[in-house]
Amino acid sequence: MSGALFLPEGGNLRIGGIEILISAPRATKLRVSNLLYRPFLRRCRGEACAPLMAVRVICGPGPLRRDLEKVFDTRDSWSLYRDGKNYWLDLTPARSARSLWSARFDHGARRVDLYCLPEAQGIHGQRVVSLPLTYPLDQLLLMYFLARRKGILTHAAGMARGGKAFIFPGVSGAGKSTFSGLLVQARCGKMLSDERIIVREIAGVMQAFGTPWAGTAGLARNASAPLAGIFFLKHGKRNRIEKLDAAAAADRLLPMASIPWYDPGTSAPIIGFAKRLAARVPAYELSFTPGLPASDFFRNFIRTA
Repeated sequence: MSGALFLPEGGNLRIGGIEILISAPRATKLRVSNLLYRPFLRRCRGEACAPLMAVRVICGPGPLRRDLEKVFDTRDSWSLYRDGKNYWLDLTPARSARSLWSARFDHGARRVDLYCLPEAQGIHGQRVVSLPLTYPLDQLLLMYFLARRKGILTHAAGMARGGKAFIFPGVSGAGKSTFSGLLVQARCGKMLSDERIIVREIAGVMQAFGTPWAGTAGLARNASAPLAGIFFLKHGKRNRIEKLDAAAAADRLLPMASIPWYDPGTSAPIIGFAKRLAARVPAYELSFTPGLPASDFFRNFIRTA
């Protein structure tokens, strides 16, 4: 297990400024498979680590669940069920008859019981558990958590420069990783992510946070800054920035947001927050060509905007 990444004893995850406090059975080590999570791991010290989301790891299969309402099924990996006050999330790989793990959480995702089934527990009976609190579980839990706490998870790259953040939403293939690479090459600022950004309203300020969920450029930074601009990416024949009104910005932002459309009670507050975000922060369409002039063009724009 040389070079393995483990959660510090008494440690937790901090994503989007949200403390995720993780507890496990005594003498159990929690292994994190993705090294991009390293900047997001921290050791709790005193009251500064009061948890906002509490996750209890339970080694073993979850209790039998019968007659639950199936809310959503990806058909090739995870499924979501509901039993009144709680949700159940199961990860079952394709062509497998058993779940790798199950998670039970309340509507606000404040408390989570995470059952790690035998396939996910270490090697040769060692007391090492591969912590499944990574993609897709952490994204789904945070989607529910943020829905009721003025926040949103977006399919976007993001950069911090001069105490301000700028995000670049776009579908797969729109150029998030390409444009992020250009910004890095030109040293325009510190990239927060090239794939996923969390935006939260904190004390009246829209704040953008980096996440561990990187794209092909592998950029993930545990940092944040007040959001100063939203730039919807588009490949173009020339570099161009066009201002969008709030309605047009909201129409473009909603498809980029993580929204459980199958769950109206949770999707409604996310949609409302996305509309407020589009009304509060200046938004633009950014067409760019693949080359360093695109990063210079963007840098000059935010200097004078």
